[in-house]
Amino acid sequence: MQDTPQDITGSATHTSGAPTQTDTLSEGIDLPVAHLTVEDILRWHSVPQPLIEALAGGSLADGLENVLNFGTLPDATSAPLAFGGASGSGKTLVLAKLSAQNALNGTPPLVIACDHNAGSMAKLAALLQPFNIQVVIAKTPENVAAALNERSAGQPVLCDLPGICVYSALSMSKMLQMVDILGADLSLVLPAGLDAEESADIGEMFAECGATTMIASKMDQAGRVGGIIAAAACGLSLTYGSCSSNIVGGLVSLSPVVLARRLLTLPT
Repeated sequence: MQDTPQDITGSATHTSGAPTQTDTLSEGIDLPVAHLTVEDILRWHSVPQPLIEALAGGSLADGLENVLNFGTLPDATSAPLAFGGASGSGKTLVLAKLSAQNALNGTPPLVIACDHNAGSMAKLAALLQPFNIQVVIAKTPENVAAALNERSAGQPVLCDLPGICVYSALSMSKMLQMVDILGADLSLVLPAGLDAEESADIGEMFAECGATTMIASKMDQAGRVGGIIAAAACGLSLTYGSCSSNIVGGLVSLSPVVLARRLLTLPT
């Protein structure tokens, strides 16, 4: 697959044969191989069997719409928006893409870097430098309060949280403490390609911690994306898919049709 947003928005094509009955299940989205069924493809993506059964009965897009929630991120001007996930999950790159998108739309955000990993801070500063976006390093609650007090009226606030492990109570507690200090809405950044059960654990834990939305990162780097479905099924609304390393234009709004097309686009 090429490293472009079109990877998850373009249709796959048949490699041979005439259209089959299973094509109707994808609502005009061709199956990549004529002899495969939608269930075969979902199983290849490691979608858990109960979810495969829940998705059955109509088109794949209709099934995704019935089983999962799709929506938009909370407004980062009314309350800061904080992005959480494991170290290496792609949350820093996702935050940079959203920040650039805001800046190009005329509302440069205030970015608060709560991840004290030196590599993360350097990467964030380098990514945002061309867009003249202010980055504040928040090492203490006082730093956070000062940054929030100095922001412009109506300026969105995006926060890069420290990387966490959902199986560590201490790690999760520290993340939630920072979310409380910020008064932020929490959103999960989850990379595609993770084990589905692991993804479900992460999605469930973030939902229990108050997160309502998630972004699927690294969709251009993974073949199997069943973990994204497993996590979203825990009650999180899918918002964006990160499908390119480009800062500008590297995010695609996820919808049932877009996700169905990504599922039916198999690696070649």
